[in-house]
Amino acid sequence: MANDKEIHDRLTRVEEIIEQLDADECDLDEGTRLHEEGQELLAEVRQILDNGRGEVVELE
Repeated sequence: MANDKEIHDRLTRVEEIIEQLDADECDLDEGTRLHEEGQELLAEVRQILDNGRGEVVELE
């Protein structure tokens, strides 16, 4: 998982959203809202990485 708190929190929420969508725990409106939230979070992660604010570590 990400070593950077900003990235970690966003990716954790994206994983929660994916689990909810996979489990069919919501109706179409809620599913659409969750999808949009997930897309926004991923865009924020990309922006953090593009701006060089995220910490990249090498795992062995």
